[in-house]
Amino acid sequence: MFPVIYPRLPVADLDRSTGFYLELGFSLNQKLSTSERSAMNVSAAIVLMLVRELPGSNARLALAFPTRADVDDILSACVPGGGTVTSRARRRSNGIYSGTAADPDGHRWVFLCMEDGP
Repeated sequence: MFPVIYPRLPVADLDRSTGFYLELGFSLNQKLSTSERSAMNVSAAIVLMLVRELPGSNARLALAFPTRADVDDILSACVPGGGTVTSRARRRSNGIYSGTAADPDGHRWVFLCMEDGP
């Protein structure tokens, strides 16, 4: 199985932006979409997250892995590679296991696993 990337884009008008990406041929991922975000299926490996936020908010990238061990491994590799772990991996209130890190230039990544578990 390959990782899935979730680029997160803040948008001023969620309905307008959702319509734009639908016109490009992307499909709406009903399972991940809410009143505050539209998850657009770009491909089997890319889900574009349009998030209702104020203009000027930062974009963020998320990369989903099949297992928690994969998340732990990539976070462990961040520091020796010159990055910074900004949030250790843990199970979040939404049931997703995730942690965050910044690369050497400060670009923030969320590494996650959507498997259910303790």
